[in-house]
Parts: sequence; C-alpha cells; structure tokens
Amino acid sequence: MVYKTIAQQKEVTRQTLYWTRYYNQLNFHPRWTWHNEIDNRRFLQANTQHHLIIHSHLHYKVLPNVDIAAGFTYSRQSPQSPDATVHLVVPELRPFQEINLTMPFGKRLVLAQRLRVDERFIHRNNGKQLLEGYDFNFRIRLRAQAIVLLSKQSTEHTTYLKIANELMVNAGKNITLNPFDQNRIYLGLEQNLGKKLAVELGYLHWYQQRSSGYQFFDRNITRLTIYHRINIKS
Repeated sequence: MVYKTIAQQKEVTRQTLYWTRYYNQLNFHPRWTWHNEIDNRRFLQANTQHHLIIHSHLHYKVLPNVDIAAGFTYSRQSPQSPDATVHLVVPELRPFQEINLTMPFGKRLVLAQRLRVDERFIHRNNGKQLLEGYDFNFRIRLRAQAIVLLSKQSTEHTTYLKIANELMVNAGKNITLNPFDQNRIYLGLEQNLGKKLAVELGYLHWYQQRSSGYQFFDRNITRLTIYHRINIKS
C-alpha cells in the first residue's frame, strides 16, 4: 500500500518492494574479470513490475587493492506506482565507468569504496507514450561499504555481514530541481556455498528525489542475490 504525507510542500511516497538479482563474475585473467548482473524489481503490492536492469562491466586490477571498470546498463523502467493506470515502460541506455578501492583491516574486516559515473540516455516520453529521441544527464555515485567476516565453517563456506551507504548526485543541463538523486542504505548477509556460489539476503532503504524537486520516494526493499563465480584462468 502507498501512503503519502505532505509537510512544508514536501510530498513523500512510501512503498515496499522486493528485488531478485543474479550476479555472474567470470575470472579469466589474474587482472581481468567480467561482471554481469540481472536485477528484477517488483512492488510487493499486487506483485507489479517496477524495474528491470541488466549490467555488464569489465574490471581491470591496477593494484592488489584497486581496480577500474567500464560497462553498460540497459534498463526498462515501469510505472513508479503499483496502481498506475498507464503502463508505460521507458528504456534507458547507460554507459558507466568506475573505480574500486578495498582496504583490509585484519582478517575479519574489509572497507570498500566505489566511485561510479553514469551517462544516462533516457527515452523521451510524455508519461503516456514514448517520443522521439533521448534525454541525457550524468549521475555520480559514491558508495562506502564494510564487509565483516562473521564465521568461517571452512575455506569455501563463510558468512559475511555487509553494511553500505551510497549517495547519487545528478548533473547536466536537464537537471534543474533535483541535483540530489538518491541515497541507499543497505544491510545484508552473504553465505558462501562453495567456490562458485553464494547467496545474499538484505534490506535496502532507498530515499530518492524526483525531478519535480518537492516529491520524494521512501522505499523499503528486500533484496535476494545469487552470486555465481566462474574461473577459467589458464
């Protein structure tokens, strides 16, 4: 169910969603890895579709604790409300670049930081149908994450706690009222099931400003991820 509150001209829409994600990592060289993700996002209310996102990115390890990456995202944005009467799906094409830094502290704690820049090409639309061309803007994303080893049953069976905070900021001439895009806070547990598979279950709080400037989404999300690692190094 969606609840709305208005205070000092701010309108907040609260929603509950669940995300299911498959994350594949192909290790084919000591320095190169290829990552692919499929992320399906649905409203809990009426089990309606919200967003489908497909990522593919190639990573290069510059130093033992630093890697850089470039990738491409294809997404299909369904209506932002589960009870929408117009079911318009808006495609987006998104090249991106990122740098990742990991800092281990002892045997149980790793701090990881990621800086990503998105170049977003969003299909023009009037809210009812798609129009010709794409609108463009940049988005800068900074994520800080702590990964804590909770238990180690064996070399291949471990349990981790993940705590993350990601801030996203919009930039570009089409951005006028919402330079702040969103903030995501995440808490999750990852269980490794062997060398190739892991399962992660977590909670994500997503607070996002809409293009109007005074409208916001406040979302509570349950996310399930299946990690699949494939090693083909010679």
